[in-house]
Amino acid sequence: MDFPPADFPTEFPAQAHPHSHGGWPGNELEEVLSASLGVPEAGARIVEVLGRSFVWVPLPGGGGPHSGPLDLPTLELDGQVYVPVFSSEEQLRRVAGAHMSFTVAPAVEFARGLPPQAGILVNPDGVVGVPLPPPAVAELCRAGRTPLDGPASGGRVRLYEPDWQDDPVDFLAAASAEFEAIGVVRTARRCLAAIETADPVMFVGVELSQWEGDLRALPLEALGRALGATASPWPVNLVLLDVAQDPVGEWLRERVRPFYTRP
Repeated sequence: MDFPPADFPTEFPAQAHPHSHGGWPGNELEEVLSASLGVPEAGARIVEVLGRSFVWVPLPGGGGPHSGPLDLPTLELDGQVYVPVFSSEEQLRRVAGAHMSFTVAPAVEFARGLPPQAGILVNPDGVVGVPLPPPAVAELCRAGRTPLDGPASGGRVRLYEPDWQDDPVDFLAAASAEFEAIGVVRTARRCLAAIETADPVMFVGVELSQWEGDLRALPLEALGRALGATASPWPVNLVLLDVAQDPVGEWLRERVRPFYTRP
């Protein structure tokens, strides 16, 4: 059983740092899943952490960034249809094998792309798994709000470039060096976003030069290394300009010159 392909986007904006790890638990979500064993009231905590986590989605029919809508597998438990996802690449490989195609997505964006009657099954046959029925998926869709979403009641977002005196040139230089080292970033731009009177957040938008494999993790990890070496005065989020359909990505492409361009 497959969902209609039109109901599911091929790509997702990147808003966090997905990493592969060896062993269990390898990330915050897996830590929470382990702690949830035998705890009936752990559901809310799992949804909370999923709201800021990535999931690994198996694609038995193949697929990738430019292959069109994805054809998702489904499982049925007690008459309820679930889409299987995994908490890490290791868990996916453990269950689905080394040759299974997959995509990586923020759990919230993935949930928002599903039809309302679908549940999500995290780690089927994995170390620790949990089913999220449709009401829990609906709760997940309301979780994980980004600075662009504003407060639940709505808020005006202002996008702008930092004043030249405030531009974090050392951080941008460190990010440029990291992007150069990984060899898959064509351009990188930056801007600030502020909601009403809230403190601003920096967005770094990158365009990639290739898409073989799951290369989205590379610029995310490079940005993390740059932040580790040189602090930014603002929180930093990454936007993949090739795939993200949001106001920040459009504004960056149209208004901002790159601070990094691969030679």
